[in-house]
Amino acid sequence: MIEEIIKEILLKNAGKIDFFLIGKTILEIIIFVVILRLGNKGLHLFFEKIIARISDSETKKQYMTLRQLGIYIIDAIVVLFFTTNILGNFGIDMKPILATAGVLGVAVGFGGKKFVEDLFTGLSIILTGQLRVGDYVTVNNSTGFVEKVTLTMIVIRAFNGDVHYLRNGQIDTIVNQTKNFSYPVFNFSVAYKTDVTQAMRALREAGQELRENEVYSRFVLSDLEVLGLNEFQDSAIIIQCRIKTTPQEQWMVKRKFNQMVKEKFEKEGIEIPFPQVVVTKAN
Repeated sequence: MIEEIIKEILLKNAGKIDFFLIGKTILEIIIFVVILRLGNKGLHLFFEKIIARISDSETKKQYMTLRQLGIYIIDAIVVLFFTTNILGNFGIDMKPILATAGVLGVAVGFGGKKFVEDLFTGLSIILTGQLRVGDYVTVNNSTGFVEKVTLTMIVIRAFNGDVHYLRNGQIDTIVNQTKNFSYPVFNFSVAYKTDVTQAMRALREAGQELRENEVYSRFVLSDLEVLGLNEFQDSAIIIQCRIKTTPQEQWMVKRKFNQMVKEKFEKEGIEIPFPQVVVTKAN
């Protein structure tokens, strides 16, 4: 139907050049671009001022996600308004188009189930704060940092740079590894001959040194939890512990603590075992 209307207008105006119409259309396009950019910039600055006043990183993530969603909605409204206005300049009657949109709306009700699922799932995810822009998550089988959240889709960038686009309606499980706080878990191997009490004491001392470290202390939220002897292996026993950290800093804290424990064990003479093969010469 829309194609027929456009063809009719082109036939009526064949051989005619309406400079006023062309100028008006160009002016409206310029205004459209300006309003779109100003709207996006204004919303961006509005949220930036709010975010700058917030010290809590979790609340900042929520506002960053809302900012992105707000820009997405503003873009859609502005594009729809100016597209309708520009089409009206060329004498395109919007009533048939709106009627067609009504028919399409009915079609969406019957055949657009996926879109509706994406929309409602997206609203649920955003409003409940299950994930936010900047979170490190595992969604279904995709793991990485959340780069974008819309009403219909989530964009995740993996550690190796791969970008995963996930429809909201297809999301079954969300594992957020940076919500409020994190726990890097350690499983330290020591030799069977090791005094377990001595090893756990060395770990606690290393944990205390980490909390007093000028660089890392602000990322550590509690003392090291030494959970005890967790497992027996063929050539080692496993002592498990964990540290409560601020979100997204668990990997940095874990690397630093591993280094500190290695140095502490060497100083205390605690052996970290490794597989060894003994070869004997047959007589």
